[in-house]
Amino acid sequence: MSTQSTYQITLPTRVRFGPGSIEALPQEAAKLGNRAFLLVDPFLEGSPLESTIVGKLAATGIESRLWHDIVPNPRAATCDAAAAEARRWKADAMIAIGGGSTIDAAKAVSLAVTNGGPSWDFTARTNAMVRQPEKRGLPLIAVPTNAGTGAEITPFAVLSDPDLKLKATIIHSFCYPDVALIDPGLHLTKPPRLTASTGIDTFLHAFEGYIGTRPNSWTDVFSICAMELVATYLPLACADPSNLEARIRMAEACYMAGVTLGNIGVGIPHALGQALGALKDTPHGESCAAFLLSTVRWTLPHAGKRLARVATIFQPDLAGLTEAEQANALPEALHGFFSAVGLSGGIGSLGLQRNETDALVEIAMTNYGQDVACSLRPADRNDLRTIVLASF
Repeated sequence: MSTQSTYQITLPTRVRFGPGSIEALPQEAAKLGNRAFLLVDPFLEGSPLESTIVGKLAATGIESRLWHDIVPNPRAATCDAAAAEARRWKADAMIAIGGGSTIDAAKAVSLAVTNGGPSWDFTARTNAMVRQPEKRGLPLIAVPTNAGTGAEITPFAVLSDPDLKLKATIIHSFCYPDVALIDPGLHLTKPPRLTASTGIDTFLHAFEGYIGTRPNSWTDVFSICAMELVATYLPLACADPSNLEARIRMAEACYMAGVTLGNIGVGIPHALGQALGALKDTPHGESCAAFLLSTVRWTLPHAGKRLARVATIFQPDLAGLTEAEQANALPEALHGFFSAVGLSGGIGSLGLQRNETDALVEIAMTNYGQDVACSLRPADRNDLRTIVLASF
């Protein structure tokens, strides 16, 4: 497998990175408008951080309207309600402060404010009328409070419809935030389990594209560096959440993996993980990770050279083995790493039953076929079913 020799790179989001970068929020917001609609993770409601931000925005002449009705796997209907309120309030800019769900919700709200209509209509679904936004959304500043989805630097917004038990993604360049303020100091309070779940998602973004159909020399740089950072610093961040150096490096890994995600996509673990999240409303990182080992085993010997390279990142003592031996050792190396950060459960622990396999596969193929298509080994419904059953 070789990298693509012809490719396009898109990186429109301006990034301000480092401890203390949150202090630039009033300055950045003032460039975009003077009535900011703030989507803030509910766990920050009434917090000193929220109060400080609102106060500093006010001191800069910016009015704020707070919105906290956000849940993991954000609901399209809730995004529509937020858009209606932002439109009524005459917001001219948006700020998202929270994890990937908050930032994804803000992207959907932003588009719905300027384009009208249900946000779900913009999501990519096979054999469905998908509405393309005609206008850019309200300008958006993303402030991630953990290192996981990379939503602060991607053109995606993942939404769910719990009534339909579906998840789908808005895929459009209008979803890129205008500015990302990545302050690892905001990540220090995240507990080990959340740190592990989001950190594994970062790894998957780097890994799935790296072994897929679209990697190129440019994305390889980001993918490899992100995976190396995760291998070194995620265990440290989980062991001591207050370790600022570990948080800095995981935040770097997150946005680097987000760069690859936005340019070359992800693969089967994400397609199945999103489907599992639709059915069971499960944590995103753990949902995708649950299918990783069986996907790697199914993929072999395809992408053998790249799988071997990843194996040596997580287990350097494999360096003396043959490429095939290294690649075959990867599932066990990843299993050991997952266990070390406290994520050793399979899909059974996430609530999926064997008799729900076909429903899960159908969601993956219908709403995340673009991810399945990124697999270097072509996959159909039977292949996905094989991977799911091997994951129990």
